[in-house]
Amino acid sequence: MFSITDNERLRDAYALLMFMQSDVPASAEKKAAVKNMAVTIKREIRNYNNRPAPDVHIICADYDGRLELVQLPDELDKAHKADAADWFRGNCYLEAYNSPYDCTGQEFTNWFYLFRRRGHWFAYHSVSRDV
Repeated sequence: MFSITDNERLRDAYALLMFMQSDVPASAEKKAAVKNMAVTIKREIRNYNNRPAPDVHIICADYDGRLELVQLPDELDKAHKADAADWFRGNCYLEAYNSPYDCTGQEFTNWFYLFRRRGHWFAYHSVSRDV
């Protein structure tokens, strides 16, 4: 019913919850329905705030690109750098495709750099957008 997918919807959910907690004259039936809806909204807020952390963190970004820090899967912890690079090329690398049109908005990989940190493979991934 009420799905929270980003910070803007989270802010809206809190605003709606605060409005619902104000004392508005209504029948007992309507108050019960409002209470049930408040429980649903609180559950959605809790689910959004406790969601698992993503494997990609954006370090810096501007209007036409970004630099990401990507953690590769734990299965690759014992792998060699060449195997990790092959996995990255197969799963994260964004190819640029030629187009007869300008400013397609497609994203593509400029470069990536693999390194180990705390026993895991990570990659700096530079992504640009055709604008």
